[in-house]
Amino acid sequence: MTLSASVIICTHDRPGPLRRAADSALAQTRPPAELIVVNDGDGEIDPAVPEAAAAAAVRFAAVRQGRPCLPASRNRGMALARGDVVMLLDDDMVLPRRFLERLLALYEADVAGDVAGIGAVAVEPARHGLGGRLWAAAWSLLDSERWLPRRCAARHVRLPAVLRSRLAPARRLTGGTISLRADVAAVERFDEGLGGYALGEDREFCARVGARRALFLCPSLHLVHEKAPAARPLARRVGRMYVPNMLRIAAAAGGGAGTWLLMGVEIAGAAALHAAFVPLGDARAHLGFLAGMAAGAGDVVGRALRRMLCGC
Repeated sequence: MTLSASVIICTHDRPGPLRRAADSALAQTRPPAELIVVNDGDGEIDPAVPEAAAAAAVRFAAVRQGRPCLPASRNRGMALARGDVVMLLDDDMVLPRRFLERLLALYEADVAGDVAGIGAVAVEPARHGLGGRLWAAAWSLLDSERWLPRRCAARHVRLPAVLRSRLAPARRLTGGTISLRADVAAVERFDEGLGGYALGEDREFCARVGARRALFLCPSLHLVHEKAPAARPLARRVGRMYVPNMLRIAAAAGGGAGTWLLMGVEIAGAAALHAAFVPLGDARAHLGFLAGMAAGAGDVVGRALRRMLCGC
């Protein structure tokens, strides 16, 4: 069975990276059936993008999302997609030429249709300096998500022999690397309450959906994350989102006291890690993140007090 792919690129005021991402999708050895660009920024889509799609004979659609909200943009694109497999791509990611060929081959090998989604590995340019390498190692240890429920539907799926060594059950897939079967993309939605930059929307989606549907990671399937600095929020703003977003995700996960204890450990660990790296890296960024965390915690406490005092 031959499957088709829809590539959805969510973009926010990054015309250069968007063009590179779109060009990489259109240059595939197995091109997508359609390319959908969802724009929640202030600028317009470069006319060169639809022109390139027309030259590659790929159906193209560009839609305007009314408010900056990555989950809403992903949901809008998934609602429009008509391919058998939906690939969610960020505008600063680049696909190697055989990416879709290899991805679709994985889905086609799953004749029973048990694999609901497959994630790839986002490869970033090498971090330079000892501080950068230490930060990557320390953050990978901290960001373990032990507070999330251990439910993982993929662990109960018996894969065809050809896929057993290629796919691993996943509790989390990284945003911008997620692909889904069309029937899954038609009904599952990202949490639009995580607005704007939407820190953590991928872990919330995978924790919720992956408890019921089989999500897998393909460790050998890579794409390049160029991590464009344009339109990226300042460290203080990211820090301010971190605390309320993580608490919202933990609440949605429905765990008990252990969930909240482990969540508290992760938040405290994040604060300690940023404080420790002030003298080793970008001091302004780390201090900004810490100030944002304090403001975010204040936001949470303030809302809780208002609910207690006036029910609003």
